[in-house]
Amino acid sequence: MHSPLDLPIVKALSEHDTHPSLRASATAWLAAYDLAHQLGFNEGAALGQADTAWDRAAEPWRLPAGDEPAYTLTEFGRRAIHVRR
Repeated sequence: MHSPLDLPIVKALSEHDTHPSLRASATAWLAAYDLAHQLGFNEGAALGQADTAWDRAAEPWRLPAGDEPAYTLTEFGRRAIHVRR
């Protein structure tokens, strides 16, 4: 499976003007990606390691599945949505 994250995207997300939690996840991704390449991993393995680092860095502020908002259509044929909590 191809990761939705790649080097140019993560470098942009690591910029100083992004949210601190996003910047921390991007920094973890970049560090794991670089380390994997230094250790001789191929590109696919490096991306896998980096994605795992992103997930672990983001875990403390992730909402539990039951706390995530759910969306329902409020009008048939319209793009209006209603957020349920």
